[in-house]
Order: sequence, then structure tokens, then C-alpha cells
Amino acid sequence: MRLIRRPRWLNSRNLVPLLLVALLFVLVRASIPPRDYLRFAVDPWAGRYLFNWLSYEWETLSARLARAVLGVDGGAGESRPSAEALVQRYFALAEESQRLEDELNRFGQDSHPDSPSVNARLEQALEVRRRELSELEDDVEAILRQQVASLLREQGITWRTPLWGEVVFPPVDFEFQTSPLLLVISRRERIATLEQLSLYPHLDLAHIEEIEARTDALNVSSLVVPTGGMGSYPPIVAESGSLTFAVGAAIHEWVHNYLYFFPLGQRYGDSPELTTMNETVASLVEEELSLEVLRRYYPQLYPQRLAEVERARQPPTERPVDPFAREMRRIRLHVDELLAQGRVEEAERFMELERRRLNAQGYSIRKLNQAYFAFYGSYATDPAAVSPIGQQLRELRARGPSLADFLNTVAQMRIYEELLAALHK
Repeated sequence: MRLIRRPRWLNSRNLVPLLLVALLFVLVRASIPPRDYLRFAVDPWAGRYLFNWLSYEWETLSARLARAVLGVDGGAGESRPSAEALVQRYFALAEESQRLEDELNRFGQDSHPDSPSVNARLEQALEVRRRELSELEDDVEAILRQQVASLLREQGITWRTPLWGEVVFPPVDFEFQTSPLLLVISRRERIATLEQLSLYPHLDLAHIEEIEARTDALNVSSLVVPTGGMGSYPPIVAESGSLTFAVGAAIHEWVHNYLYFFPLGQRYGDSPELTTMNETVASLVEEELSLEVLRRYYPQLYPQRLAEVERARQPPTERPVDPFAREMRRIRLHVDELLAQGRVEEAERFMELERRRLNAQGYSIRKLNQAYFAFYGSYATDPAAVSPIGQQLRELRARGPSLADFLNTVAQMRIYEELLAALHK
């Protein structure tokens, strides 16, 4: 039998350093932050569908620069009535396009003999509307940017500069575009976001469910959700037939960009409380400024938006009972209780049973799990939220002399306890 000799370099003197190096390698691998690990782990099945933010930024900003150099950045030369009429025309076309698209989808599944000719007419009409929208889009974006920036200046939400005086920074900007989907990954043993990845917006359900299933196999909870906007720069605002939504989303995403330069925004994902604080601050500023934009420029939309805001500002005990909100709160509280007791599988079975029950009542929830509550629960105004942070920030805003004072105060907060301290002053 041939003996395998130990290499000469492998002796007791060299063995200890080798073991230390191996141990260090194991420790480094074990200390990879959960976010970085998950990005790496899901790449084999989600990587090909990741939204290309670099390409988006390059294309959008280069187009902006070209328009500025050529002096065709629309909206600046429009008189007020014509600017507002242009914006209203755009959103009327967007609403009509959505209606035609819905009809096309419905007739596309119909086996009626006339379906091909009906489809052809719908496709032609839809193409005309989309072409008109494309022609108006840049001008409408410019008009809305100017209207929002004007209100920010009036509110004093500006930066003081030695050369240009008071300026709105970052400049108000956004891009109408189909907003990316978002892969949300939460822990299973408690509701806490581990990672969020932007995905291509037009994924079909089969691909979405495959991504979720393979991600869940990592012993986490995942959900792919639609988004109304994303806070890159310039932010994406989802294509929509609603002017009210577009104004609100543009303001909401601008606030996230603004907060990025302050402690609160820089600590967005450091804890569930800080995430909720960021989202709630953006929602409160959106609520207040969007109302003023509509009052000043689009008064026909103001009464409905005012009614929505007044309902949102009521204390929870005084608001009209929303059956869905009541049910989601009940489910969330029971899930938190089960997870706190370590009964993870029981909590997941409970959420699935409740999802089926709600769907039988006419609600549409594709998947109800820890990731669902981690995402929607970060918005303190959402039915899935159980956090007191929404009401606490409303109270702080009510005490302040101005929206600018409120925003500057909360922007400096680094931990949730600073919000509690500010309320007890």
C-alpha cells in the first residue's frame, strides 16, 4: 500500500497560521450583512429581472440636459391658464388610454367573431392616445415641477446659498414612467424588512411567483409588490390617469430626496421605526403641499382631496370605521403575538386562512405574509400599520409654526427616541 506523505511545509509551525486564516475566512463569510447576502443569494433567479437604475439615470438626465441646452425645457413660457389646461389635457388622455387598454385586454380574451376587428380599432385608438401623451409629457412634467418648486419656496423649504440666495434643493424633478416592481424580503420569525430589490415593471405573474417561491426557500418571507413611484433621482412617478396622484407622488418622492442629505434620510433602513418615520414624514408633507397645489392650480380637484385629507387627519378613534383597515389591524396584531411566541408556521397558516376569507368577501390580496406587513406597515397611514408613529408625527406637526420648521426638525433625528423626546418637551 502506498503511503501518502504529508507535505514538508505542513508542520506544526505552519499549521497554526493556516488554521487562523481559515477561521478568519469563515468568520468573514459568516459576518456578511443580511442585505448583501440576500442580494447575492437571490441573484441566480432575480438578477436577470433587476431594474437597471444606471441606464434609467443616464437616459433621463442626458435627455434633461439636451432639452436644457437646446432651450426646449417646456412649461417655462406657458401662461398659467394654458399651462393648467395642458396638464389637464394630458391626464384626460392618460385616463382615456387606460380605459382603452382595459377594453383591449377584455376583448383580447373574447372569442366573439367580431373581436379581431374590435381589437384593431382599440389598438389604433390606443396608439393615437399614446402618441399624444408622449408629445405632451415633457411639457407637463416641467409645469408640475415648477408649480411644486414654487410652493416649496413659499413655504421656506429651501437652502441658503451665498451666490443664489434661497434655492430649492435638490431641484424638483421626476419622470413619468411605469414604476418598477419591488421584491420585499422580510424575516419569518418577526416582521422586519431585510432587503428590497427593484424589478422590471412588466413581469408576468408566473415569473413573479417563481421569484417569490425560490426566495422563500431561503427561509425568509418575500413578496413582489407594485409601486406608485421610486425615490431615485429624478424619481419615477407611475403613469396614471390621476393628476391628484401624480402631484402627491412627485412631492412624496422629492421629500425622500431632500431627507437623503440629513440624518433621518441617511438612516432610512436602520430600523423599522426609522423607515416608518421617513415614509410618514414624506406622506405628511405630500398631504399638505399637494392640497395647496390643487387649491391654487387645479381647484376643481381640491374639494375631493380636502375631504380625503380631513379624514386622514382625524384621530383613529374618531375616523369612520373602515372594515378592511379594522381586519388588517386585527390580523397584524395576532400575527405579531404568534411570532413573539415563536409560532412561525402557525402565524403563516393563519395569514393564509385570513387572506382567503378576505378574498371571499371581495377584497383582492394575492399573498399575505410577513413581507406584506413589513412593506405596507412601514406607511403609518396604511391599514396594515399598527405603529403609533403616524399619530405622533401628526402631533409634532400640529405644534410647529410651519411645515418648514417641522421638516427641518424631524430631518435631524437619528433614532426614534428623539421623536418621543420632541413630543415631551
